Amino acid sequence: MLNIILDGFPDEYEGYLIRTDFRIGMQISEALNDVDLAEPEKMVTALRLLYGNGIPPDSSVAESGLRWFMAGGNVDEEHVPDGKPPTFDFEQDNRLLYSAFRARYGIDLTRERLHWFAFLAMLGDLGGCSLSDIIGIRGTDLAKLGEAQRNDYAKMQERYRIKEKMTEADLARIAEFEEQLNG
Repeated sequence: MLNIILDGFPDEYEGYLIRTDFRIGMQISEALNDVDLAEPEKMVTALRLLYGNGIPPDSSVAESGLRWFMAGGNVDEEHVPDGKPPTFDFEQDNRLLYSAFRARYGIDLTRERLHWFAFLAMLGDLGGCSLSDIIGIRGTDLAKLGEAQRNDYAKMQERYRIKEKMTEADLARIAEFEEQLNG
C-alpha cells in the first residue's frame, strides 16, 4: 500500500509517466461511464488520458496502472461493483464538489493543481456539507428504516438520484419526437 506521507505522490507507474492532476482522474471516470462509448473505446480513452502519448505496450501493465491510479494507489481498495446504484457523479455533483472543497479546505478547484491521490484523500474526508449529506441520502438502505422514515428517504432519494445518462442516439430520438409533436 502506498503511504503518501512517506512516499510522496507518484508521477509514474512502473516507469511510465502518468498525468496526475485531479481533473485527469475526473475525466477518466467520465470516460469510463460514458454511455456513448463502447467498452474498448472507454478503455483506450482512459489510457490515453492517463498516460498521454506513452501508453505501456503491455496492456496488462497499462490497465493495472489505470486501476491503481483510479484507486488512489491502493489496489487493496479497488472498487468492485456491488450492484448498488452509484452515490456520486462527478458531472452531476460538480457544483456541490466545488463548494465543499472551497468551504472545507479553502481550495478553488478551478484554479488549483492537485494530485489525484490528494484529491481522493480530501474527497473521502468531506463531511458536514451538502455533498456528503446527499451522498448519505443516496446510499441509505430503505429496507433498514421504519415506514415513516422510509417514505421520507424514498422522496429524497428520488430528488437527489443520479440521473441516467442518455446516449446521443437517445437524445436525437427525443428531439425527433418533439419535432413531430410540434408539427
